[in-house]
Amino acid sequence: MRLGLTIVWVGWQFDVPPEPGLLRLEAPVARDGDRPIEGLVRSDFTVDRAVRTLALGHRGHVPYPLADPDHRDNVLTVRDGRLAPRTVVERRDWRFGSEVNGRVVEDPGHITMARGFEAGKLYELVYRARDPVVSGLGLAAIRDVIAYAKHDPQSLFPARLGVAFGVSQTGRFLRHFLYQGFNTDERGHQAFDGMLVHTAGAGRGSFNHRFAQPSRDAHRYSSFFYPTDLFPFTSRPQRDAETGREDGLAARPLDPTHWPRVFYTNTGYEYWGRAASLIHTSVDARRDVEPLPSERIYHLASAQHFVGPFPPPPGSRLPGAPAFRGNPLDFLPTLRALLVRLVEWVAAGREPPPSRYPRLDAGTLVPIERVRLPRIPGIALPRVVHQAHRLDFGPGWPEGVITVEPPRVGTPFPALVPQVDPLGNELGGVRGVELLAPLATYTPWNLRTGYPANADELVDFLGTWIPLSRTAADAARTGDARSAIADRYASRASYLEAARAAARSLVVEGFLLAEDTDRVVDHAARQWDWLIGAERDPVR
Repeated sequence: MRLGLTIVWVGWQFDVPPEPGLLRLEAPVARDGDRPIEGLVRSDFTVDRAVRTLALGHRGHVPYPLADPDHRDNVLTVRDGRLAPRTVVERRDWRFGSEVNGRVVEDPGHITMARGFEAGKLYELVYRARDPVVSGLGLAAIRDVIAYAKHDPQSLFPARLGVAFGVSQTGRFLRHFLYQGFNTDERGHQAFDGMLVHTAGAGRGSFNHRFAQPSRDAHRYSSFFYPTDLFPFTSRPQRDAETGREDGLAARPLDPTHWPRVFYTNTGYEYWGRAASLIHTSVDARRDVEPLPSERIYHLASAQHFVGPFPPPPGSRLPGAPAFRGNPLDFLPTLRALLVRLVEWVAAGREPPPSRYPRLDAGTLVPIERVRLPRIPGIALPRVVHQAHRLDFGPGWPEGVITVEPPRVGTPFPALVPQVDPLGNELGGVRGVELLAPLATYTPWNLRTGYPANADELVDFLGTWIPLSRTAADAARTGDARSAIADRYASRASYLEAARAAARSLVVEGFLLAEDTDRVVDHAARQWDWLIGAERDPVR
């Protein structure tokens, strides 16, 4: 608020669950004259525990209505992995329905199977649906709200400038918004002056096509092969030699002068789980592609998709390893500083810090097989990374109509990840106090250890927290190649001085607000006290 900002929160998504207090878009159903429109819709399910019923809607969202429960287009398949062959489940073995008091009742929003859906399997339903909603009106709604604020003299919340902030799904939404030219309003005015696009990776999404499902994303082991990670990925135009297409996010704006000043911020998770390297490399991953002069790219090194809790919650300790599922690296102070830098750039023309992200020419962006993870007992580097694939949704796709479900899956685009330092923490990005004065290794990836199948795949969104050994003797006893805490800091006081010096350096670079220095040092102190204890004498 001290920046002079007014927050306007807009409901733009039509299929939000019908629960009190949620914002949503009331959008019309498209029709073909007087006739309803029908088409194919796909739902997929990563089943990690045996269940008898599955919901057609993604994560509780409202599904499209079923056109005909007996239509031959309604096909359920099962497979063992992401790219494993599908086996059709016999139609007599499942039905549209759900369980109520132990009885199966007709329910077009769920499917049920008497023998149950098996843990460890991937199920996929393609069904004949009707009544597609004009989902692209969500993009227009966002555009028109800021146009109203900036250009309507009767606006209830008049604004001189507009900055959009999107996280994850809404970050992908903003990339889609820019690509489809929505930053020019219907009267020819510029909509947004700035954008902070956070944790979107290389994605756009299902925001403006027939039977779009906006919540469907794409990860290594869920929500497979939806129209999310689609070429183009960079703002500058590139040519995909395999398909012959040439395009860029900024290739076709209605008015090129309306391209806003944009910050793209991604955590390490987006490189492993959302193909983020594609936003700044060539299609073949052989060279760096520079952002536009009006853009900055910042990598929040070693962080997971969101800030994990600290101390680690009960049950998060990984079996056989000195590690925890979930990564507590707190990048929010960096994000706060970057918001200030963006507002200064938009409102006053003050240049923000240069982009900071892993690069090929610096050797900080590499294929996963070249990541130099140190030897840590019980911890193995993942052998997989999320890749965007070339997808064929049928001949109607250029006009936004899917006729092939599931899509034909073509070759993947190369995905690269950040190189790491001798502790296993990521290089090439903005390194917060946790990495500049380290007590642990923070990985943005976590393996499906303990899950019923595909334990070598990645857990959605989560990283791993691996504290350093307290002493060199502890490290030698367990075979931990990382330097120990006692070799780095003589005492709690010396550690906190190192943390404060790191915070001061981030303030100078523009990645931390001076007022947040105590906050990040206090967070560092809490980690020390949890790992070592609050004693002020040397580490023992």
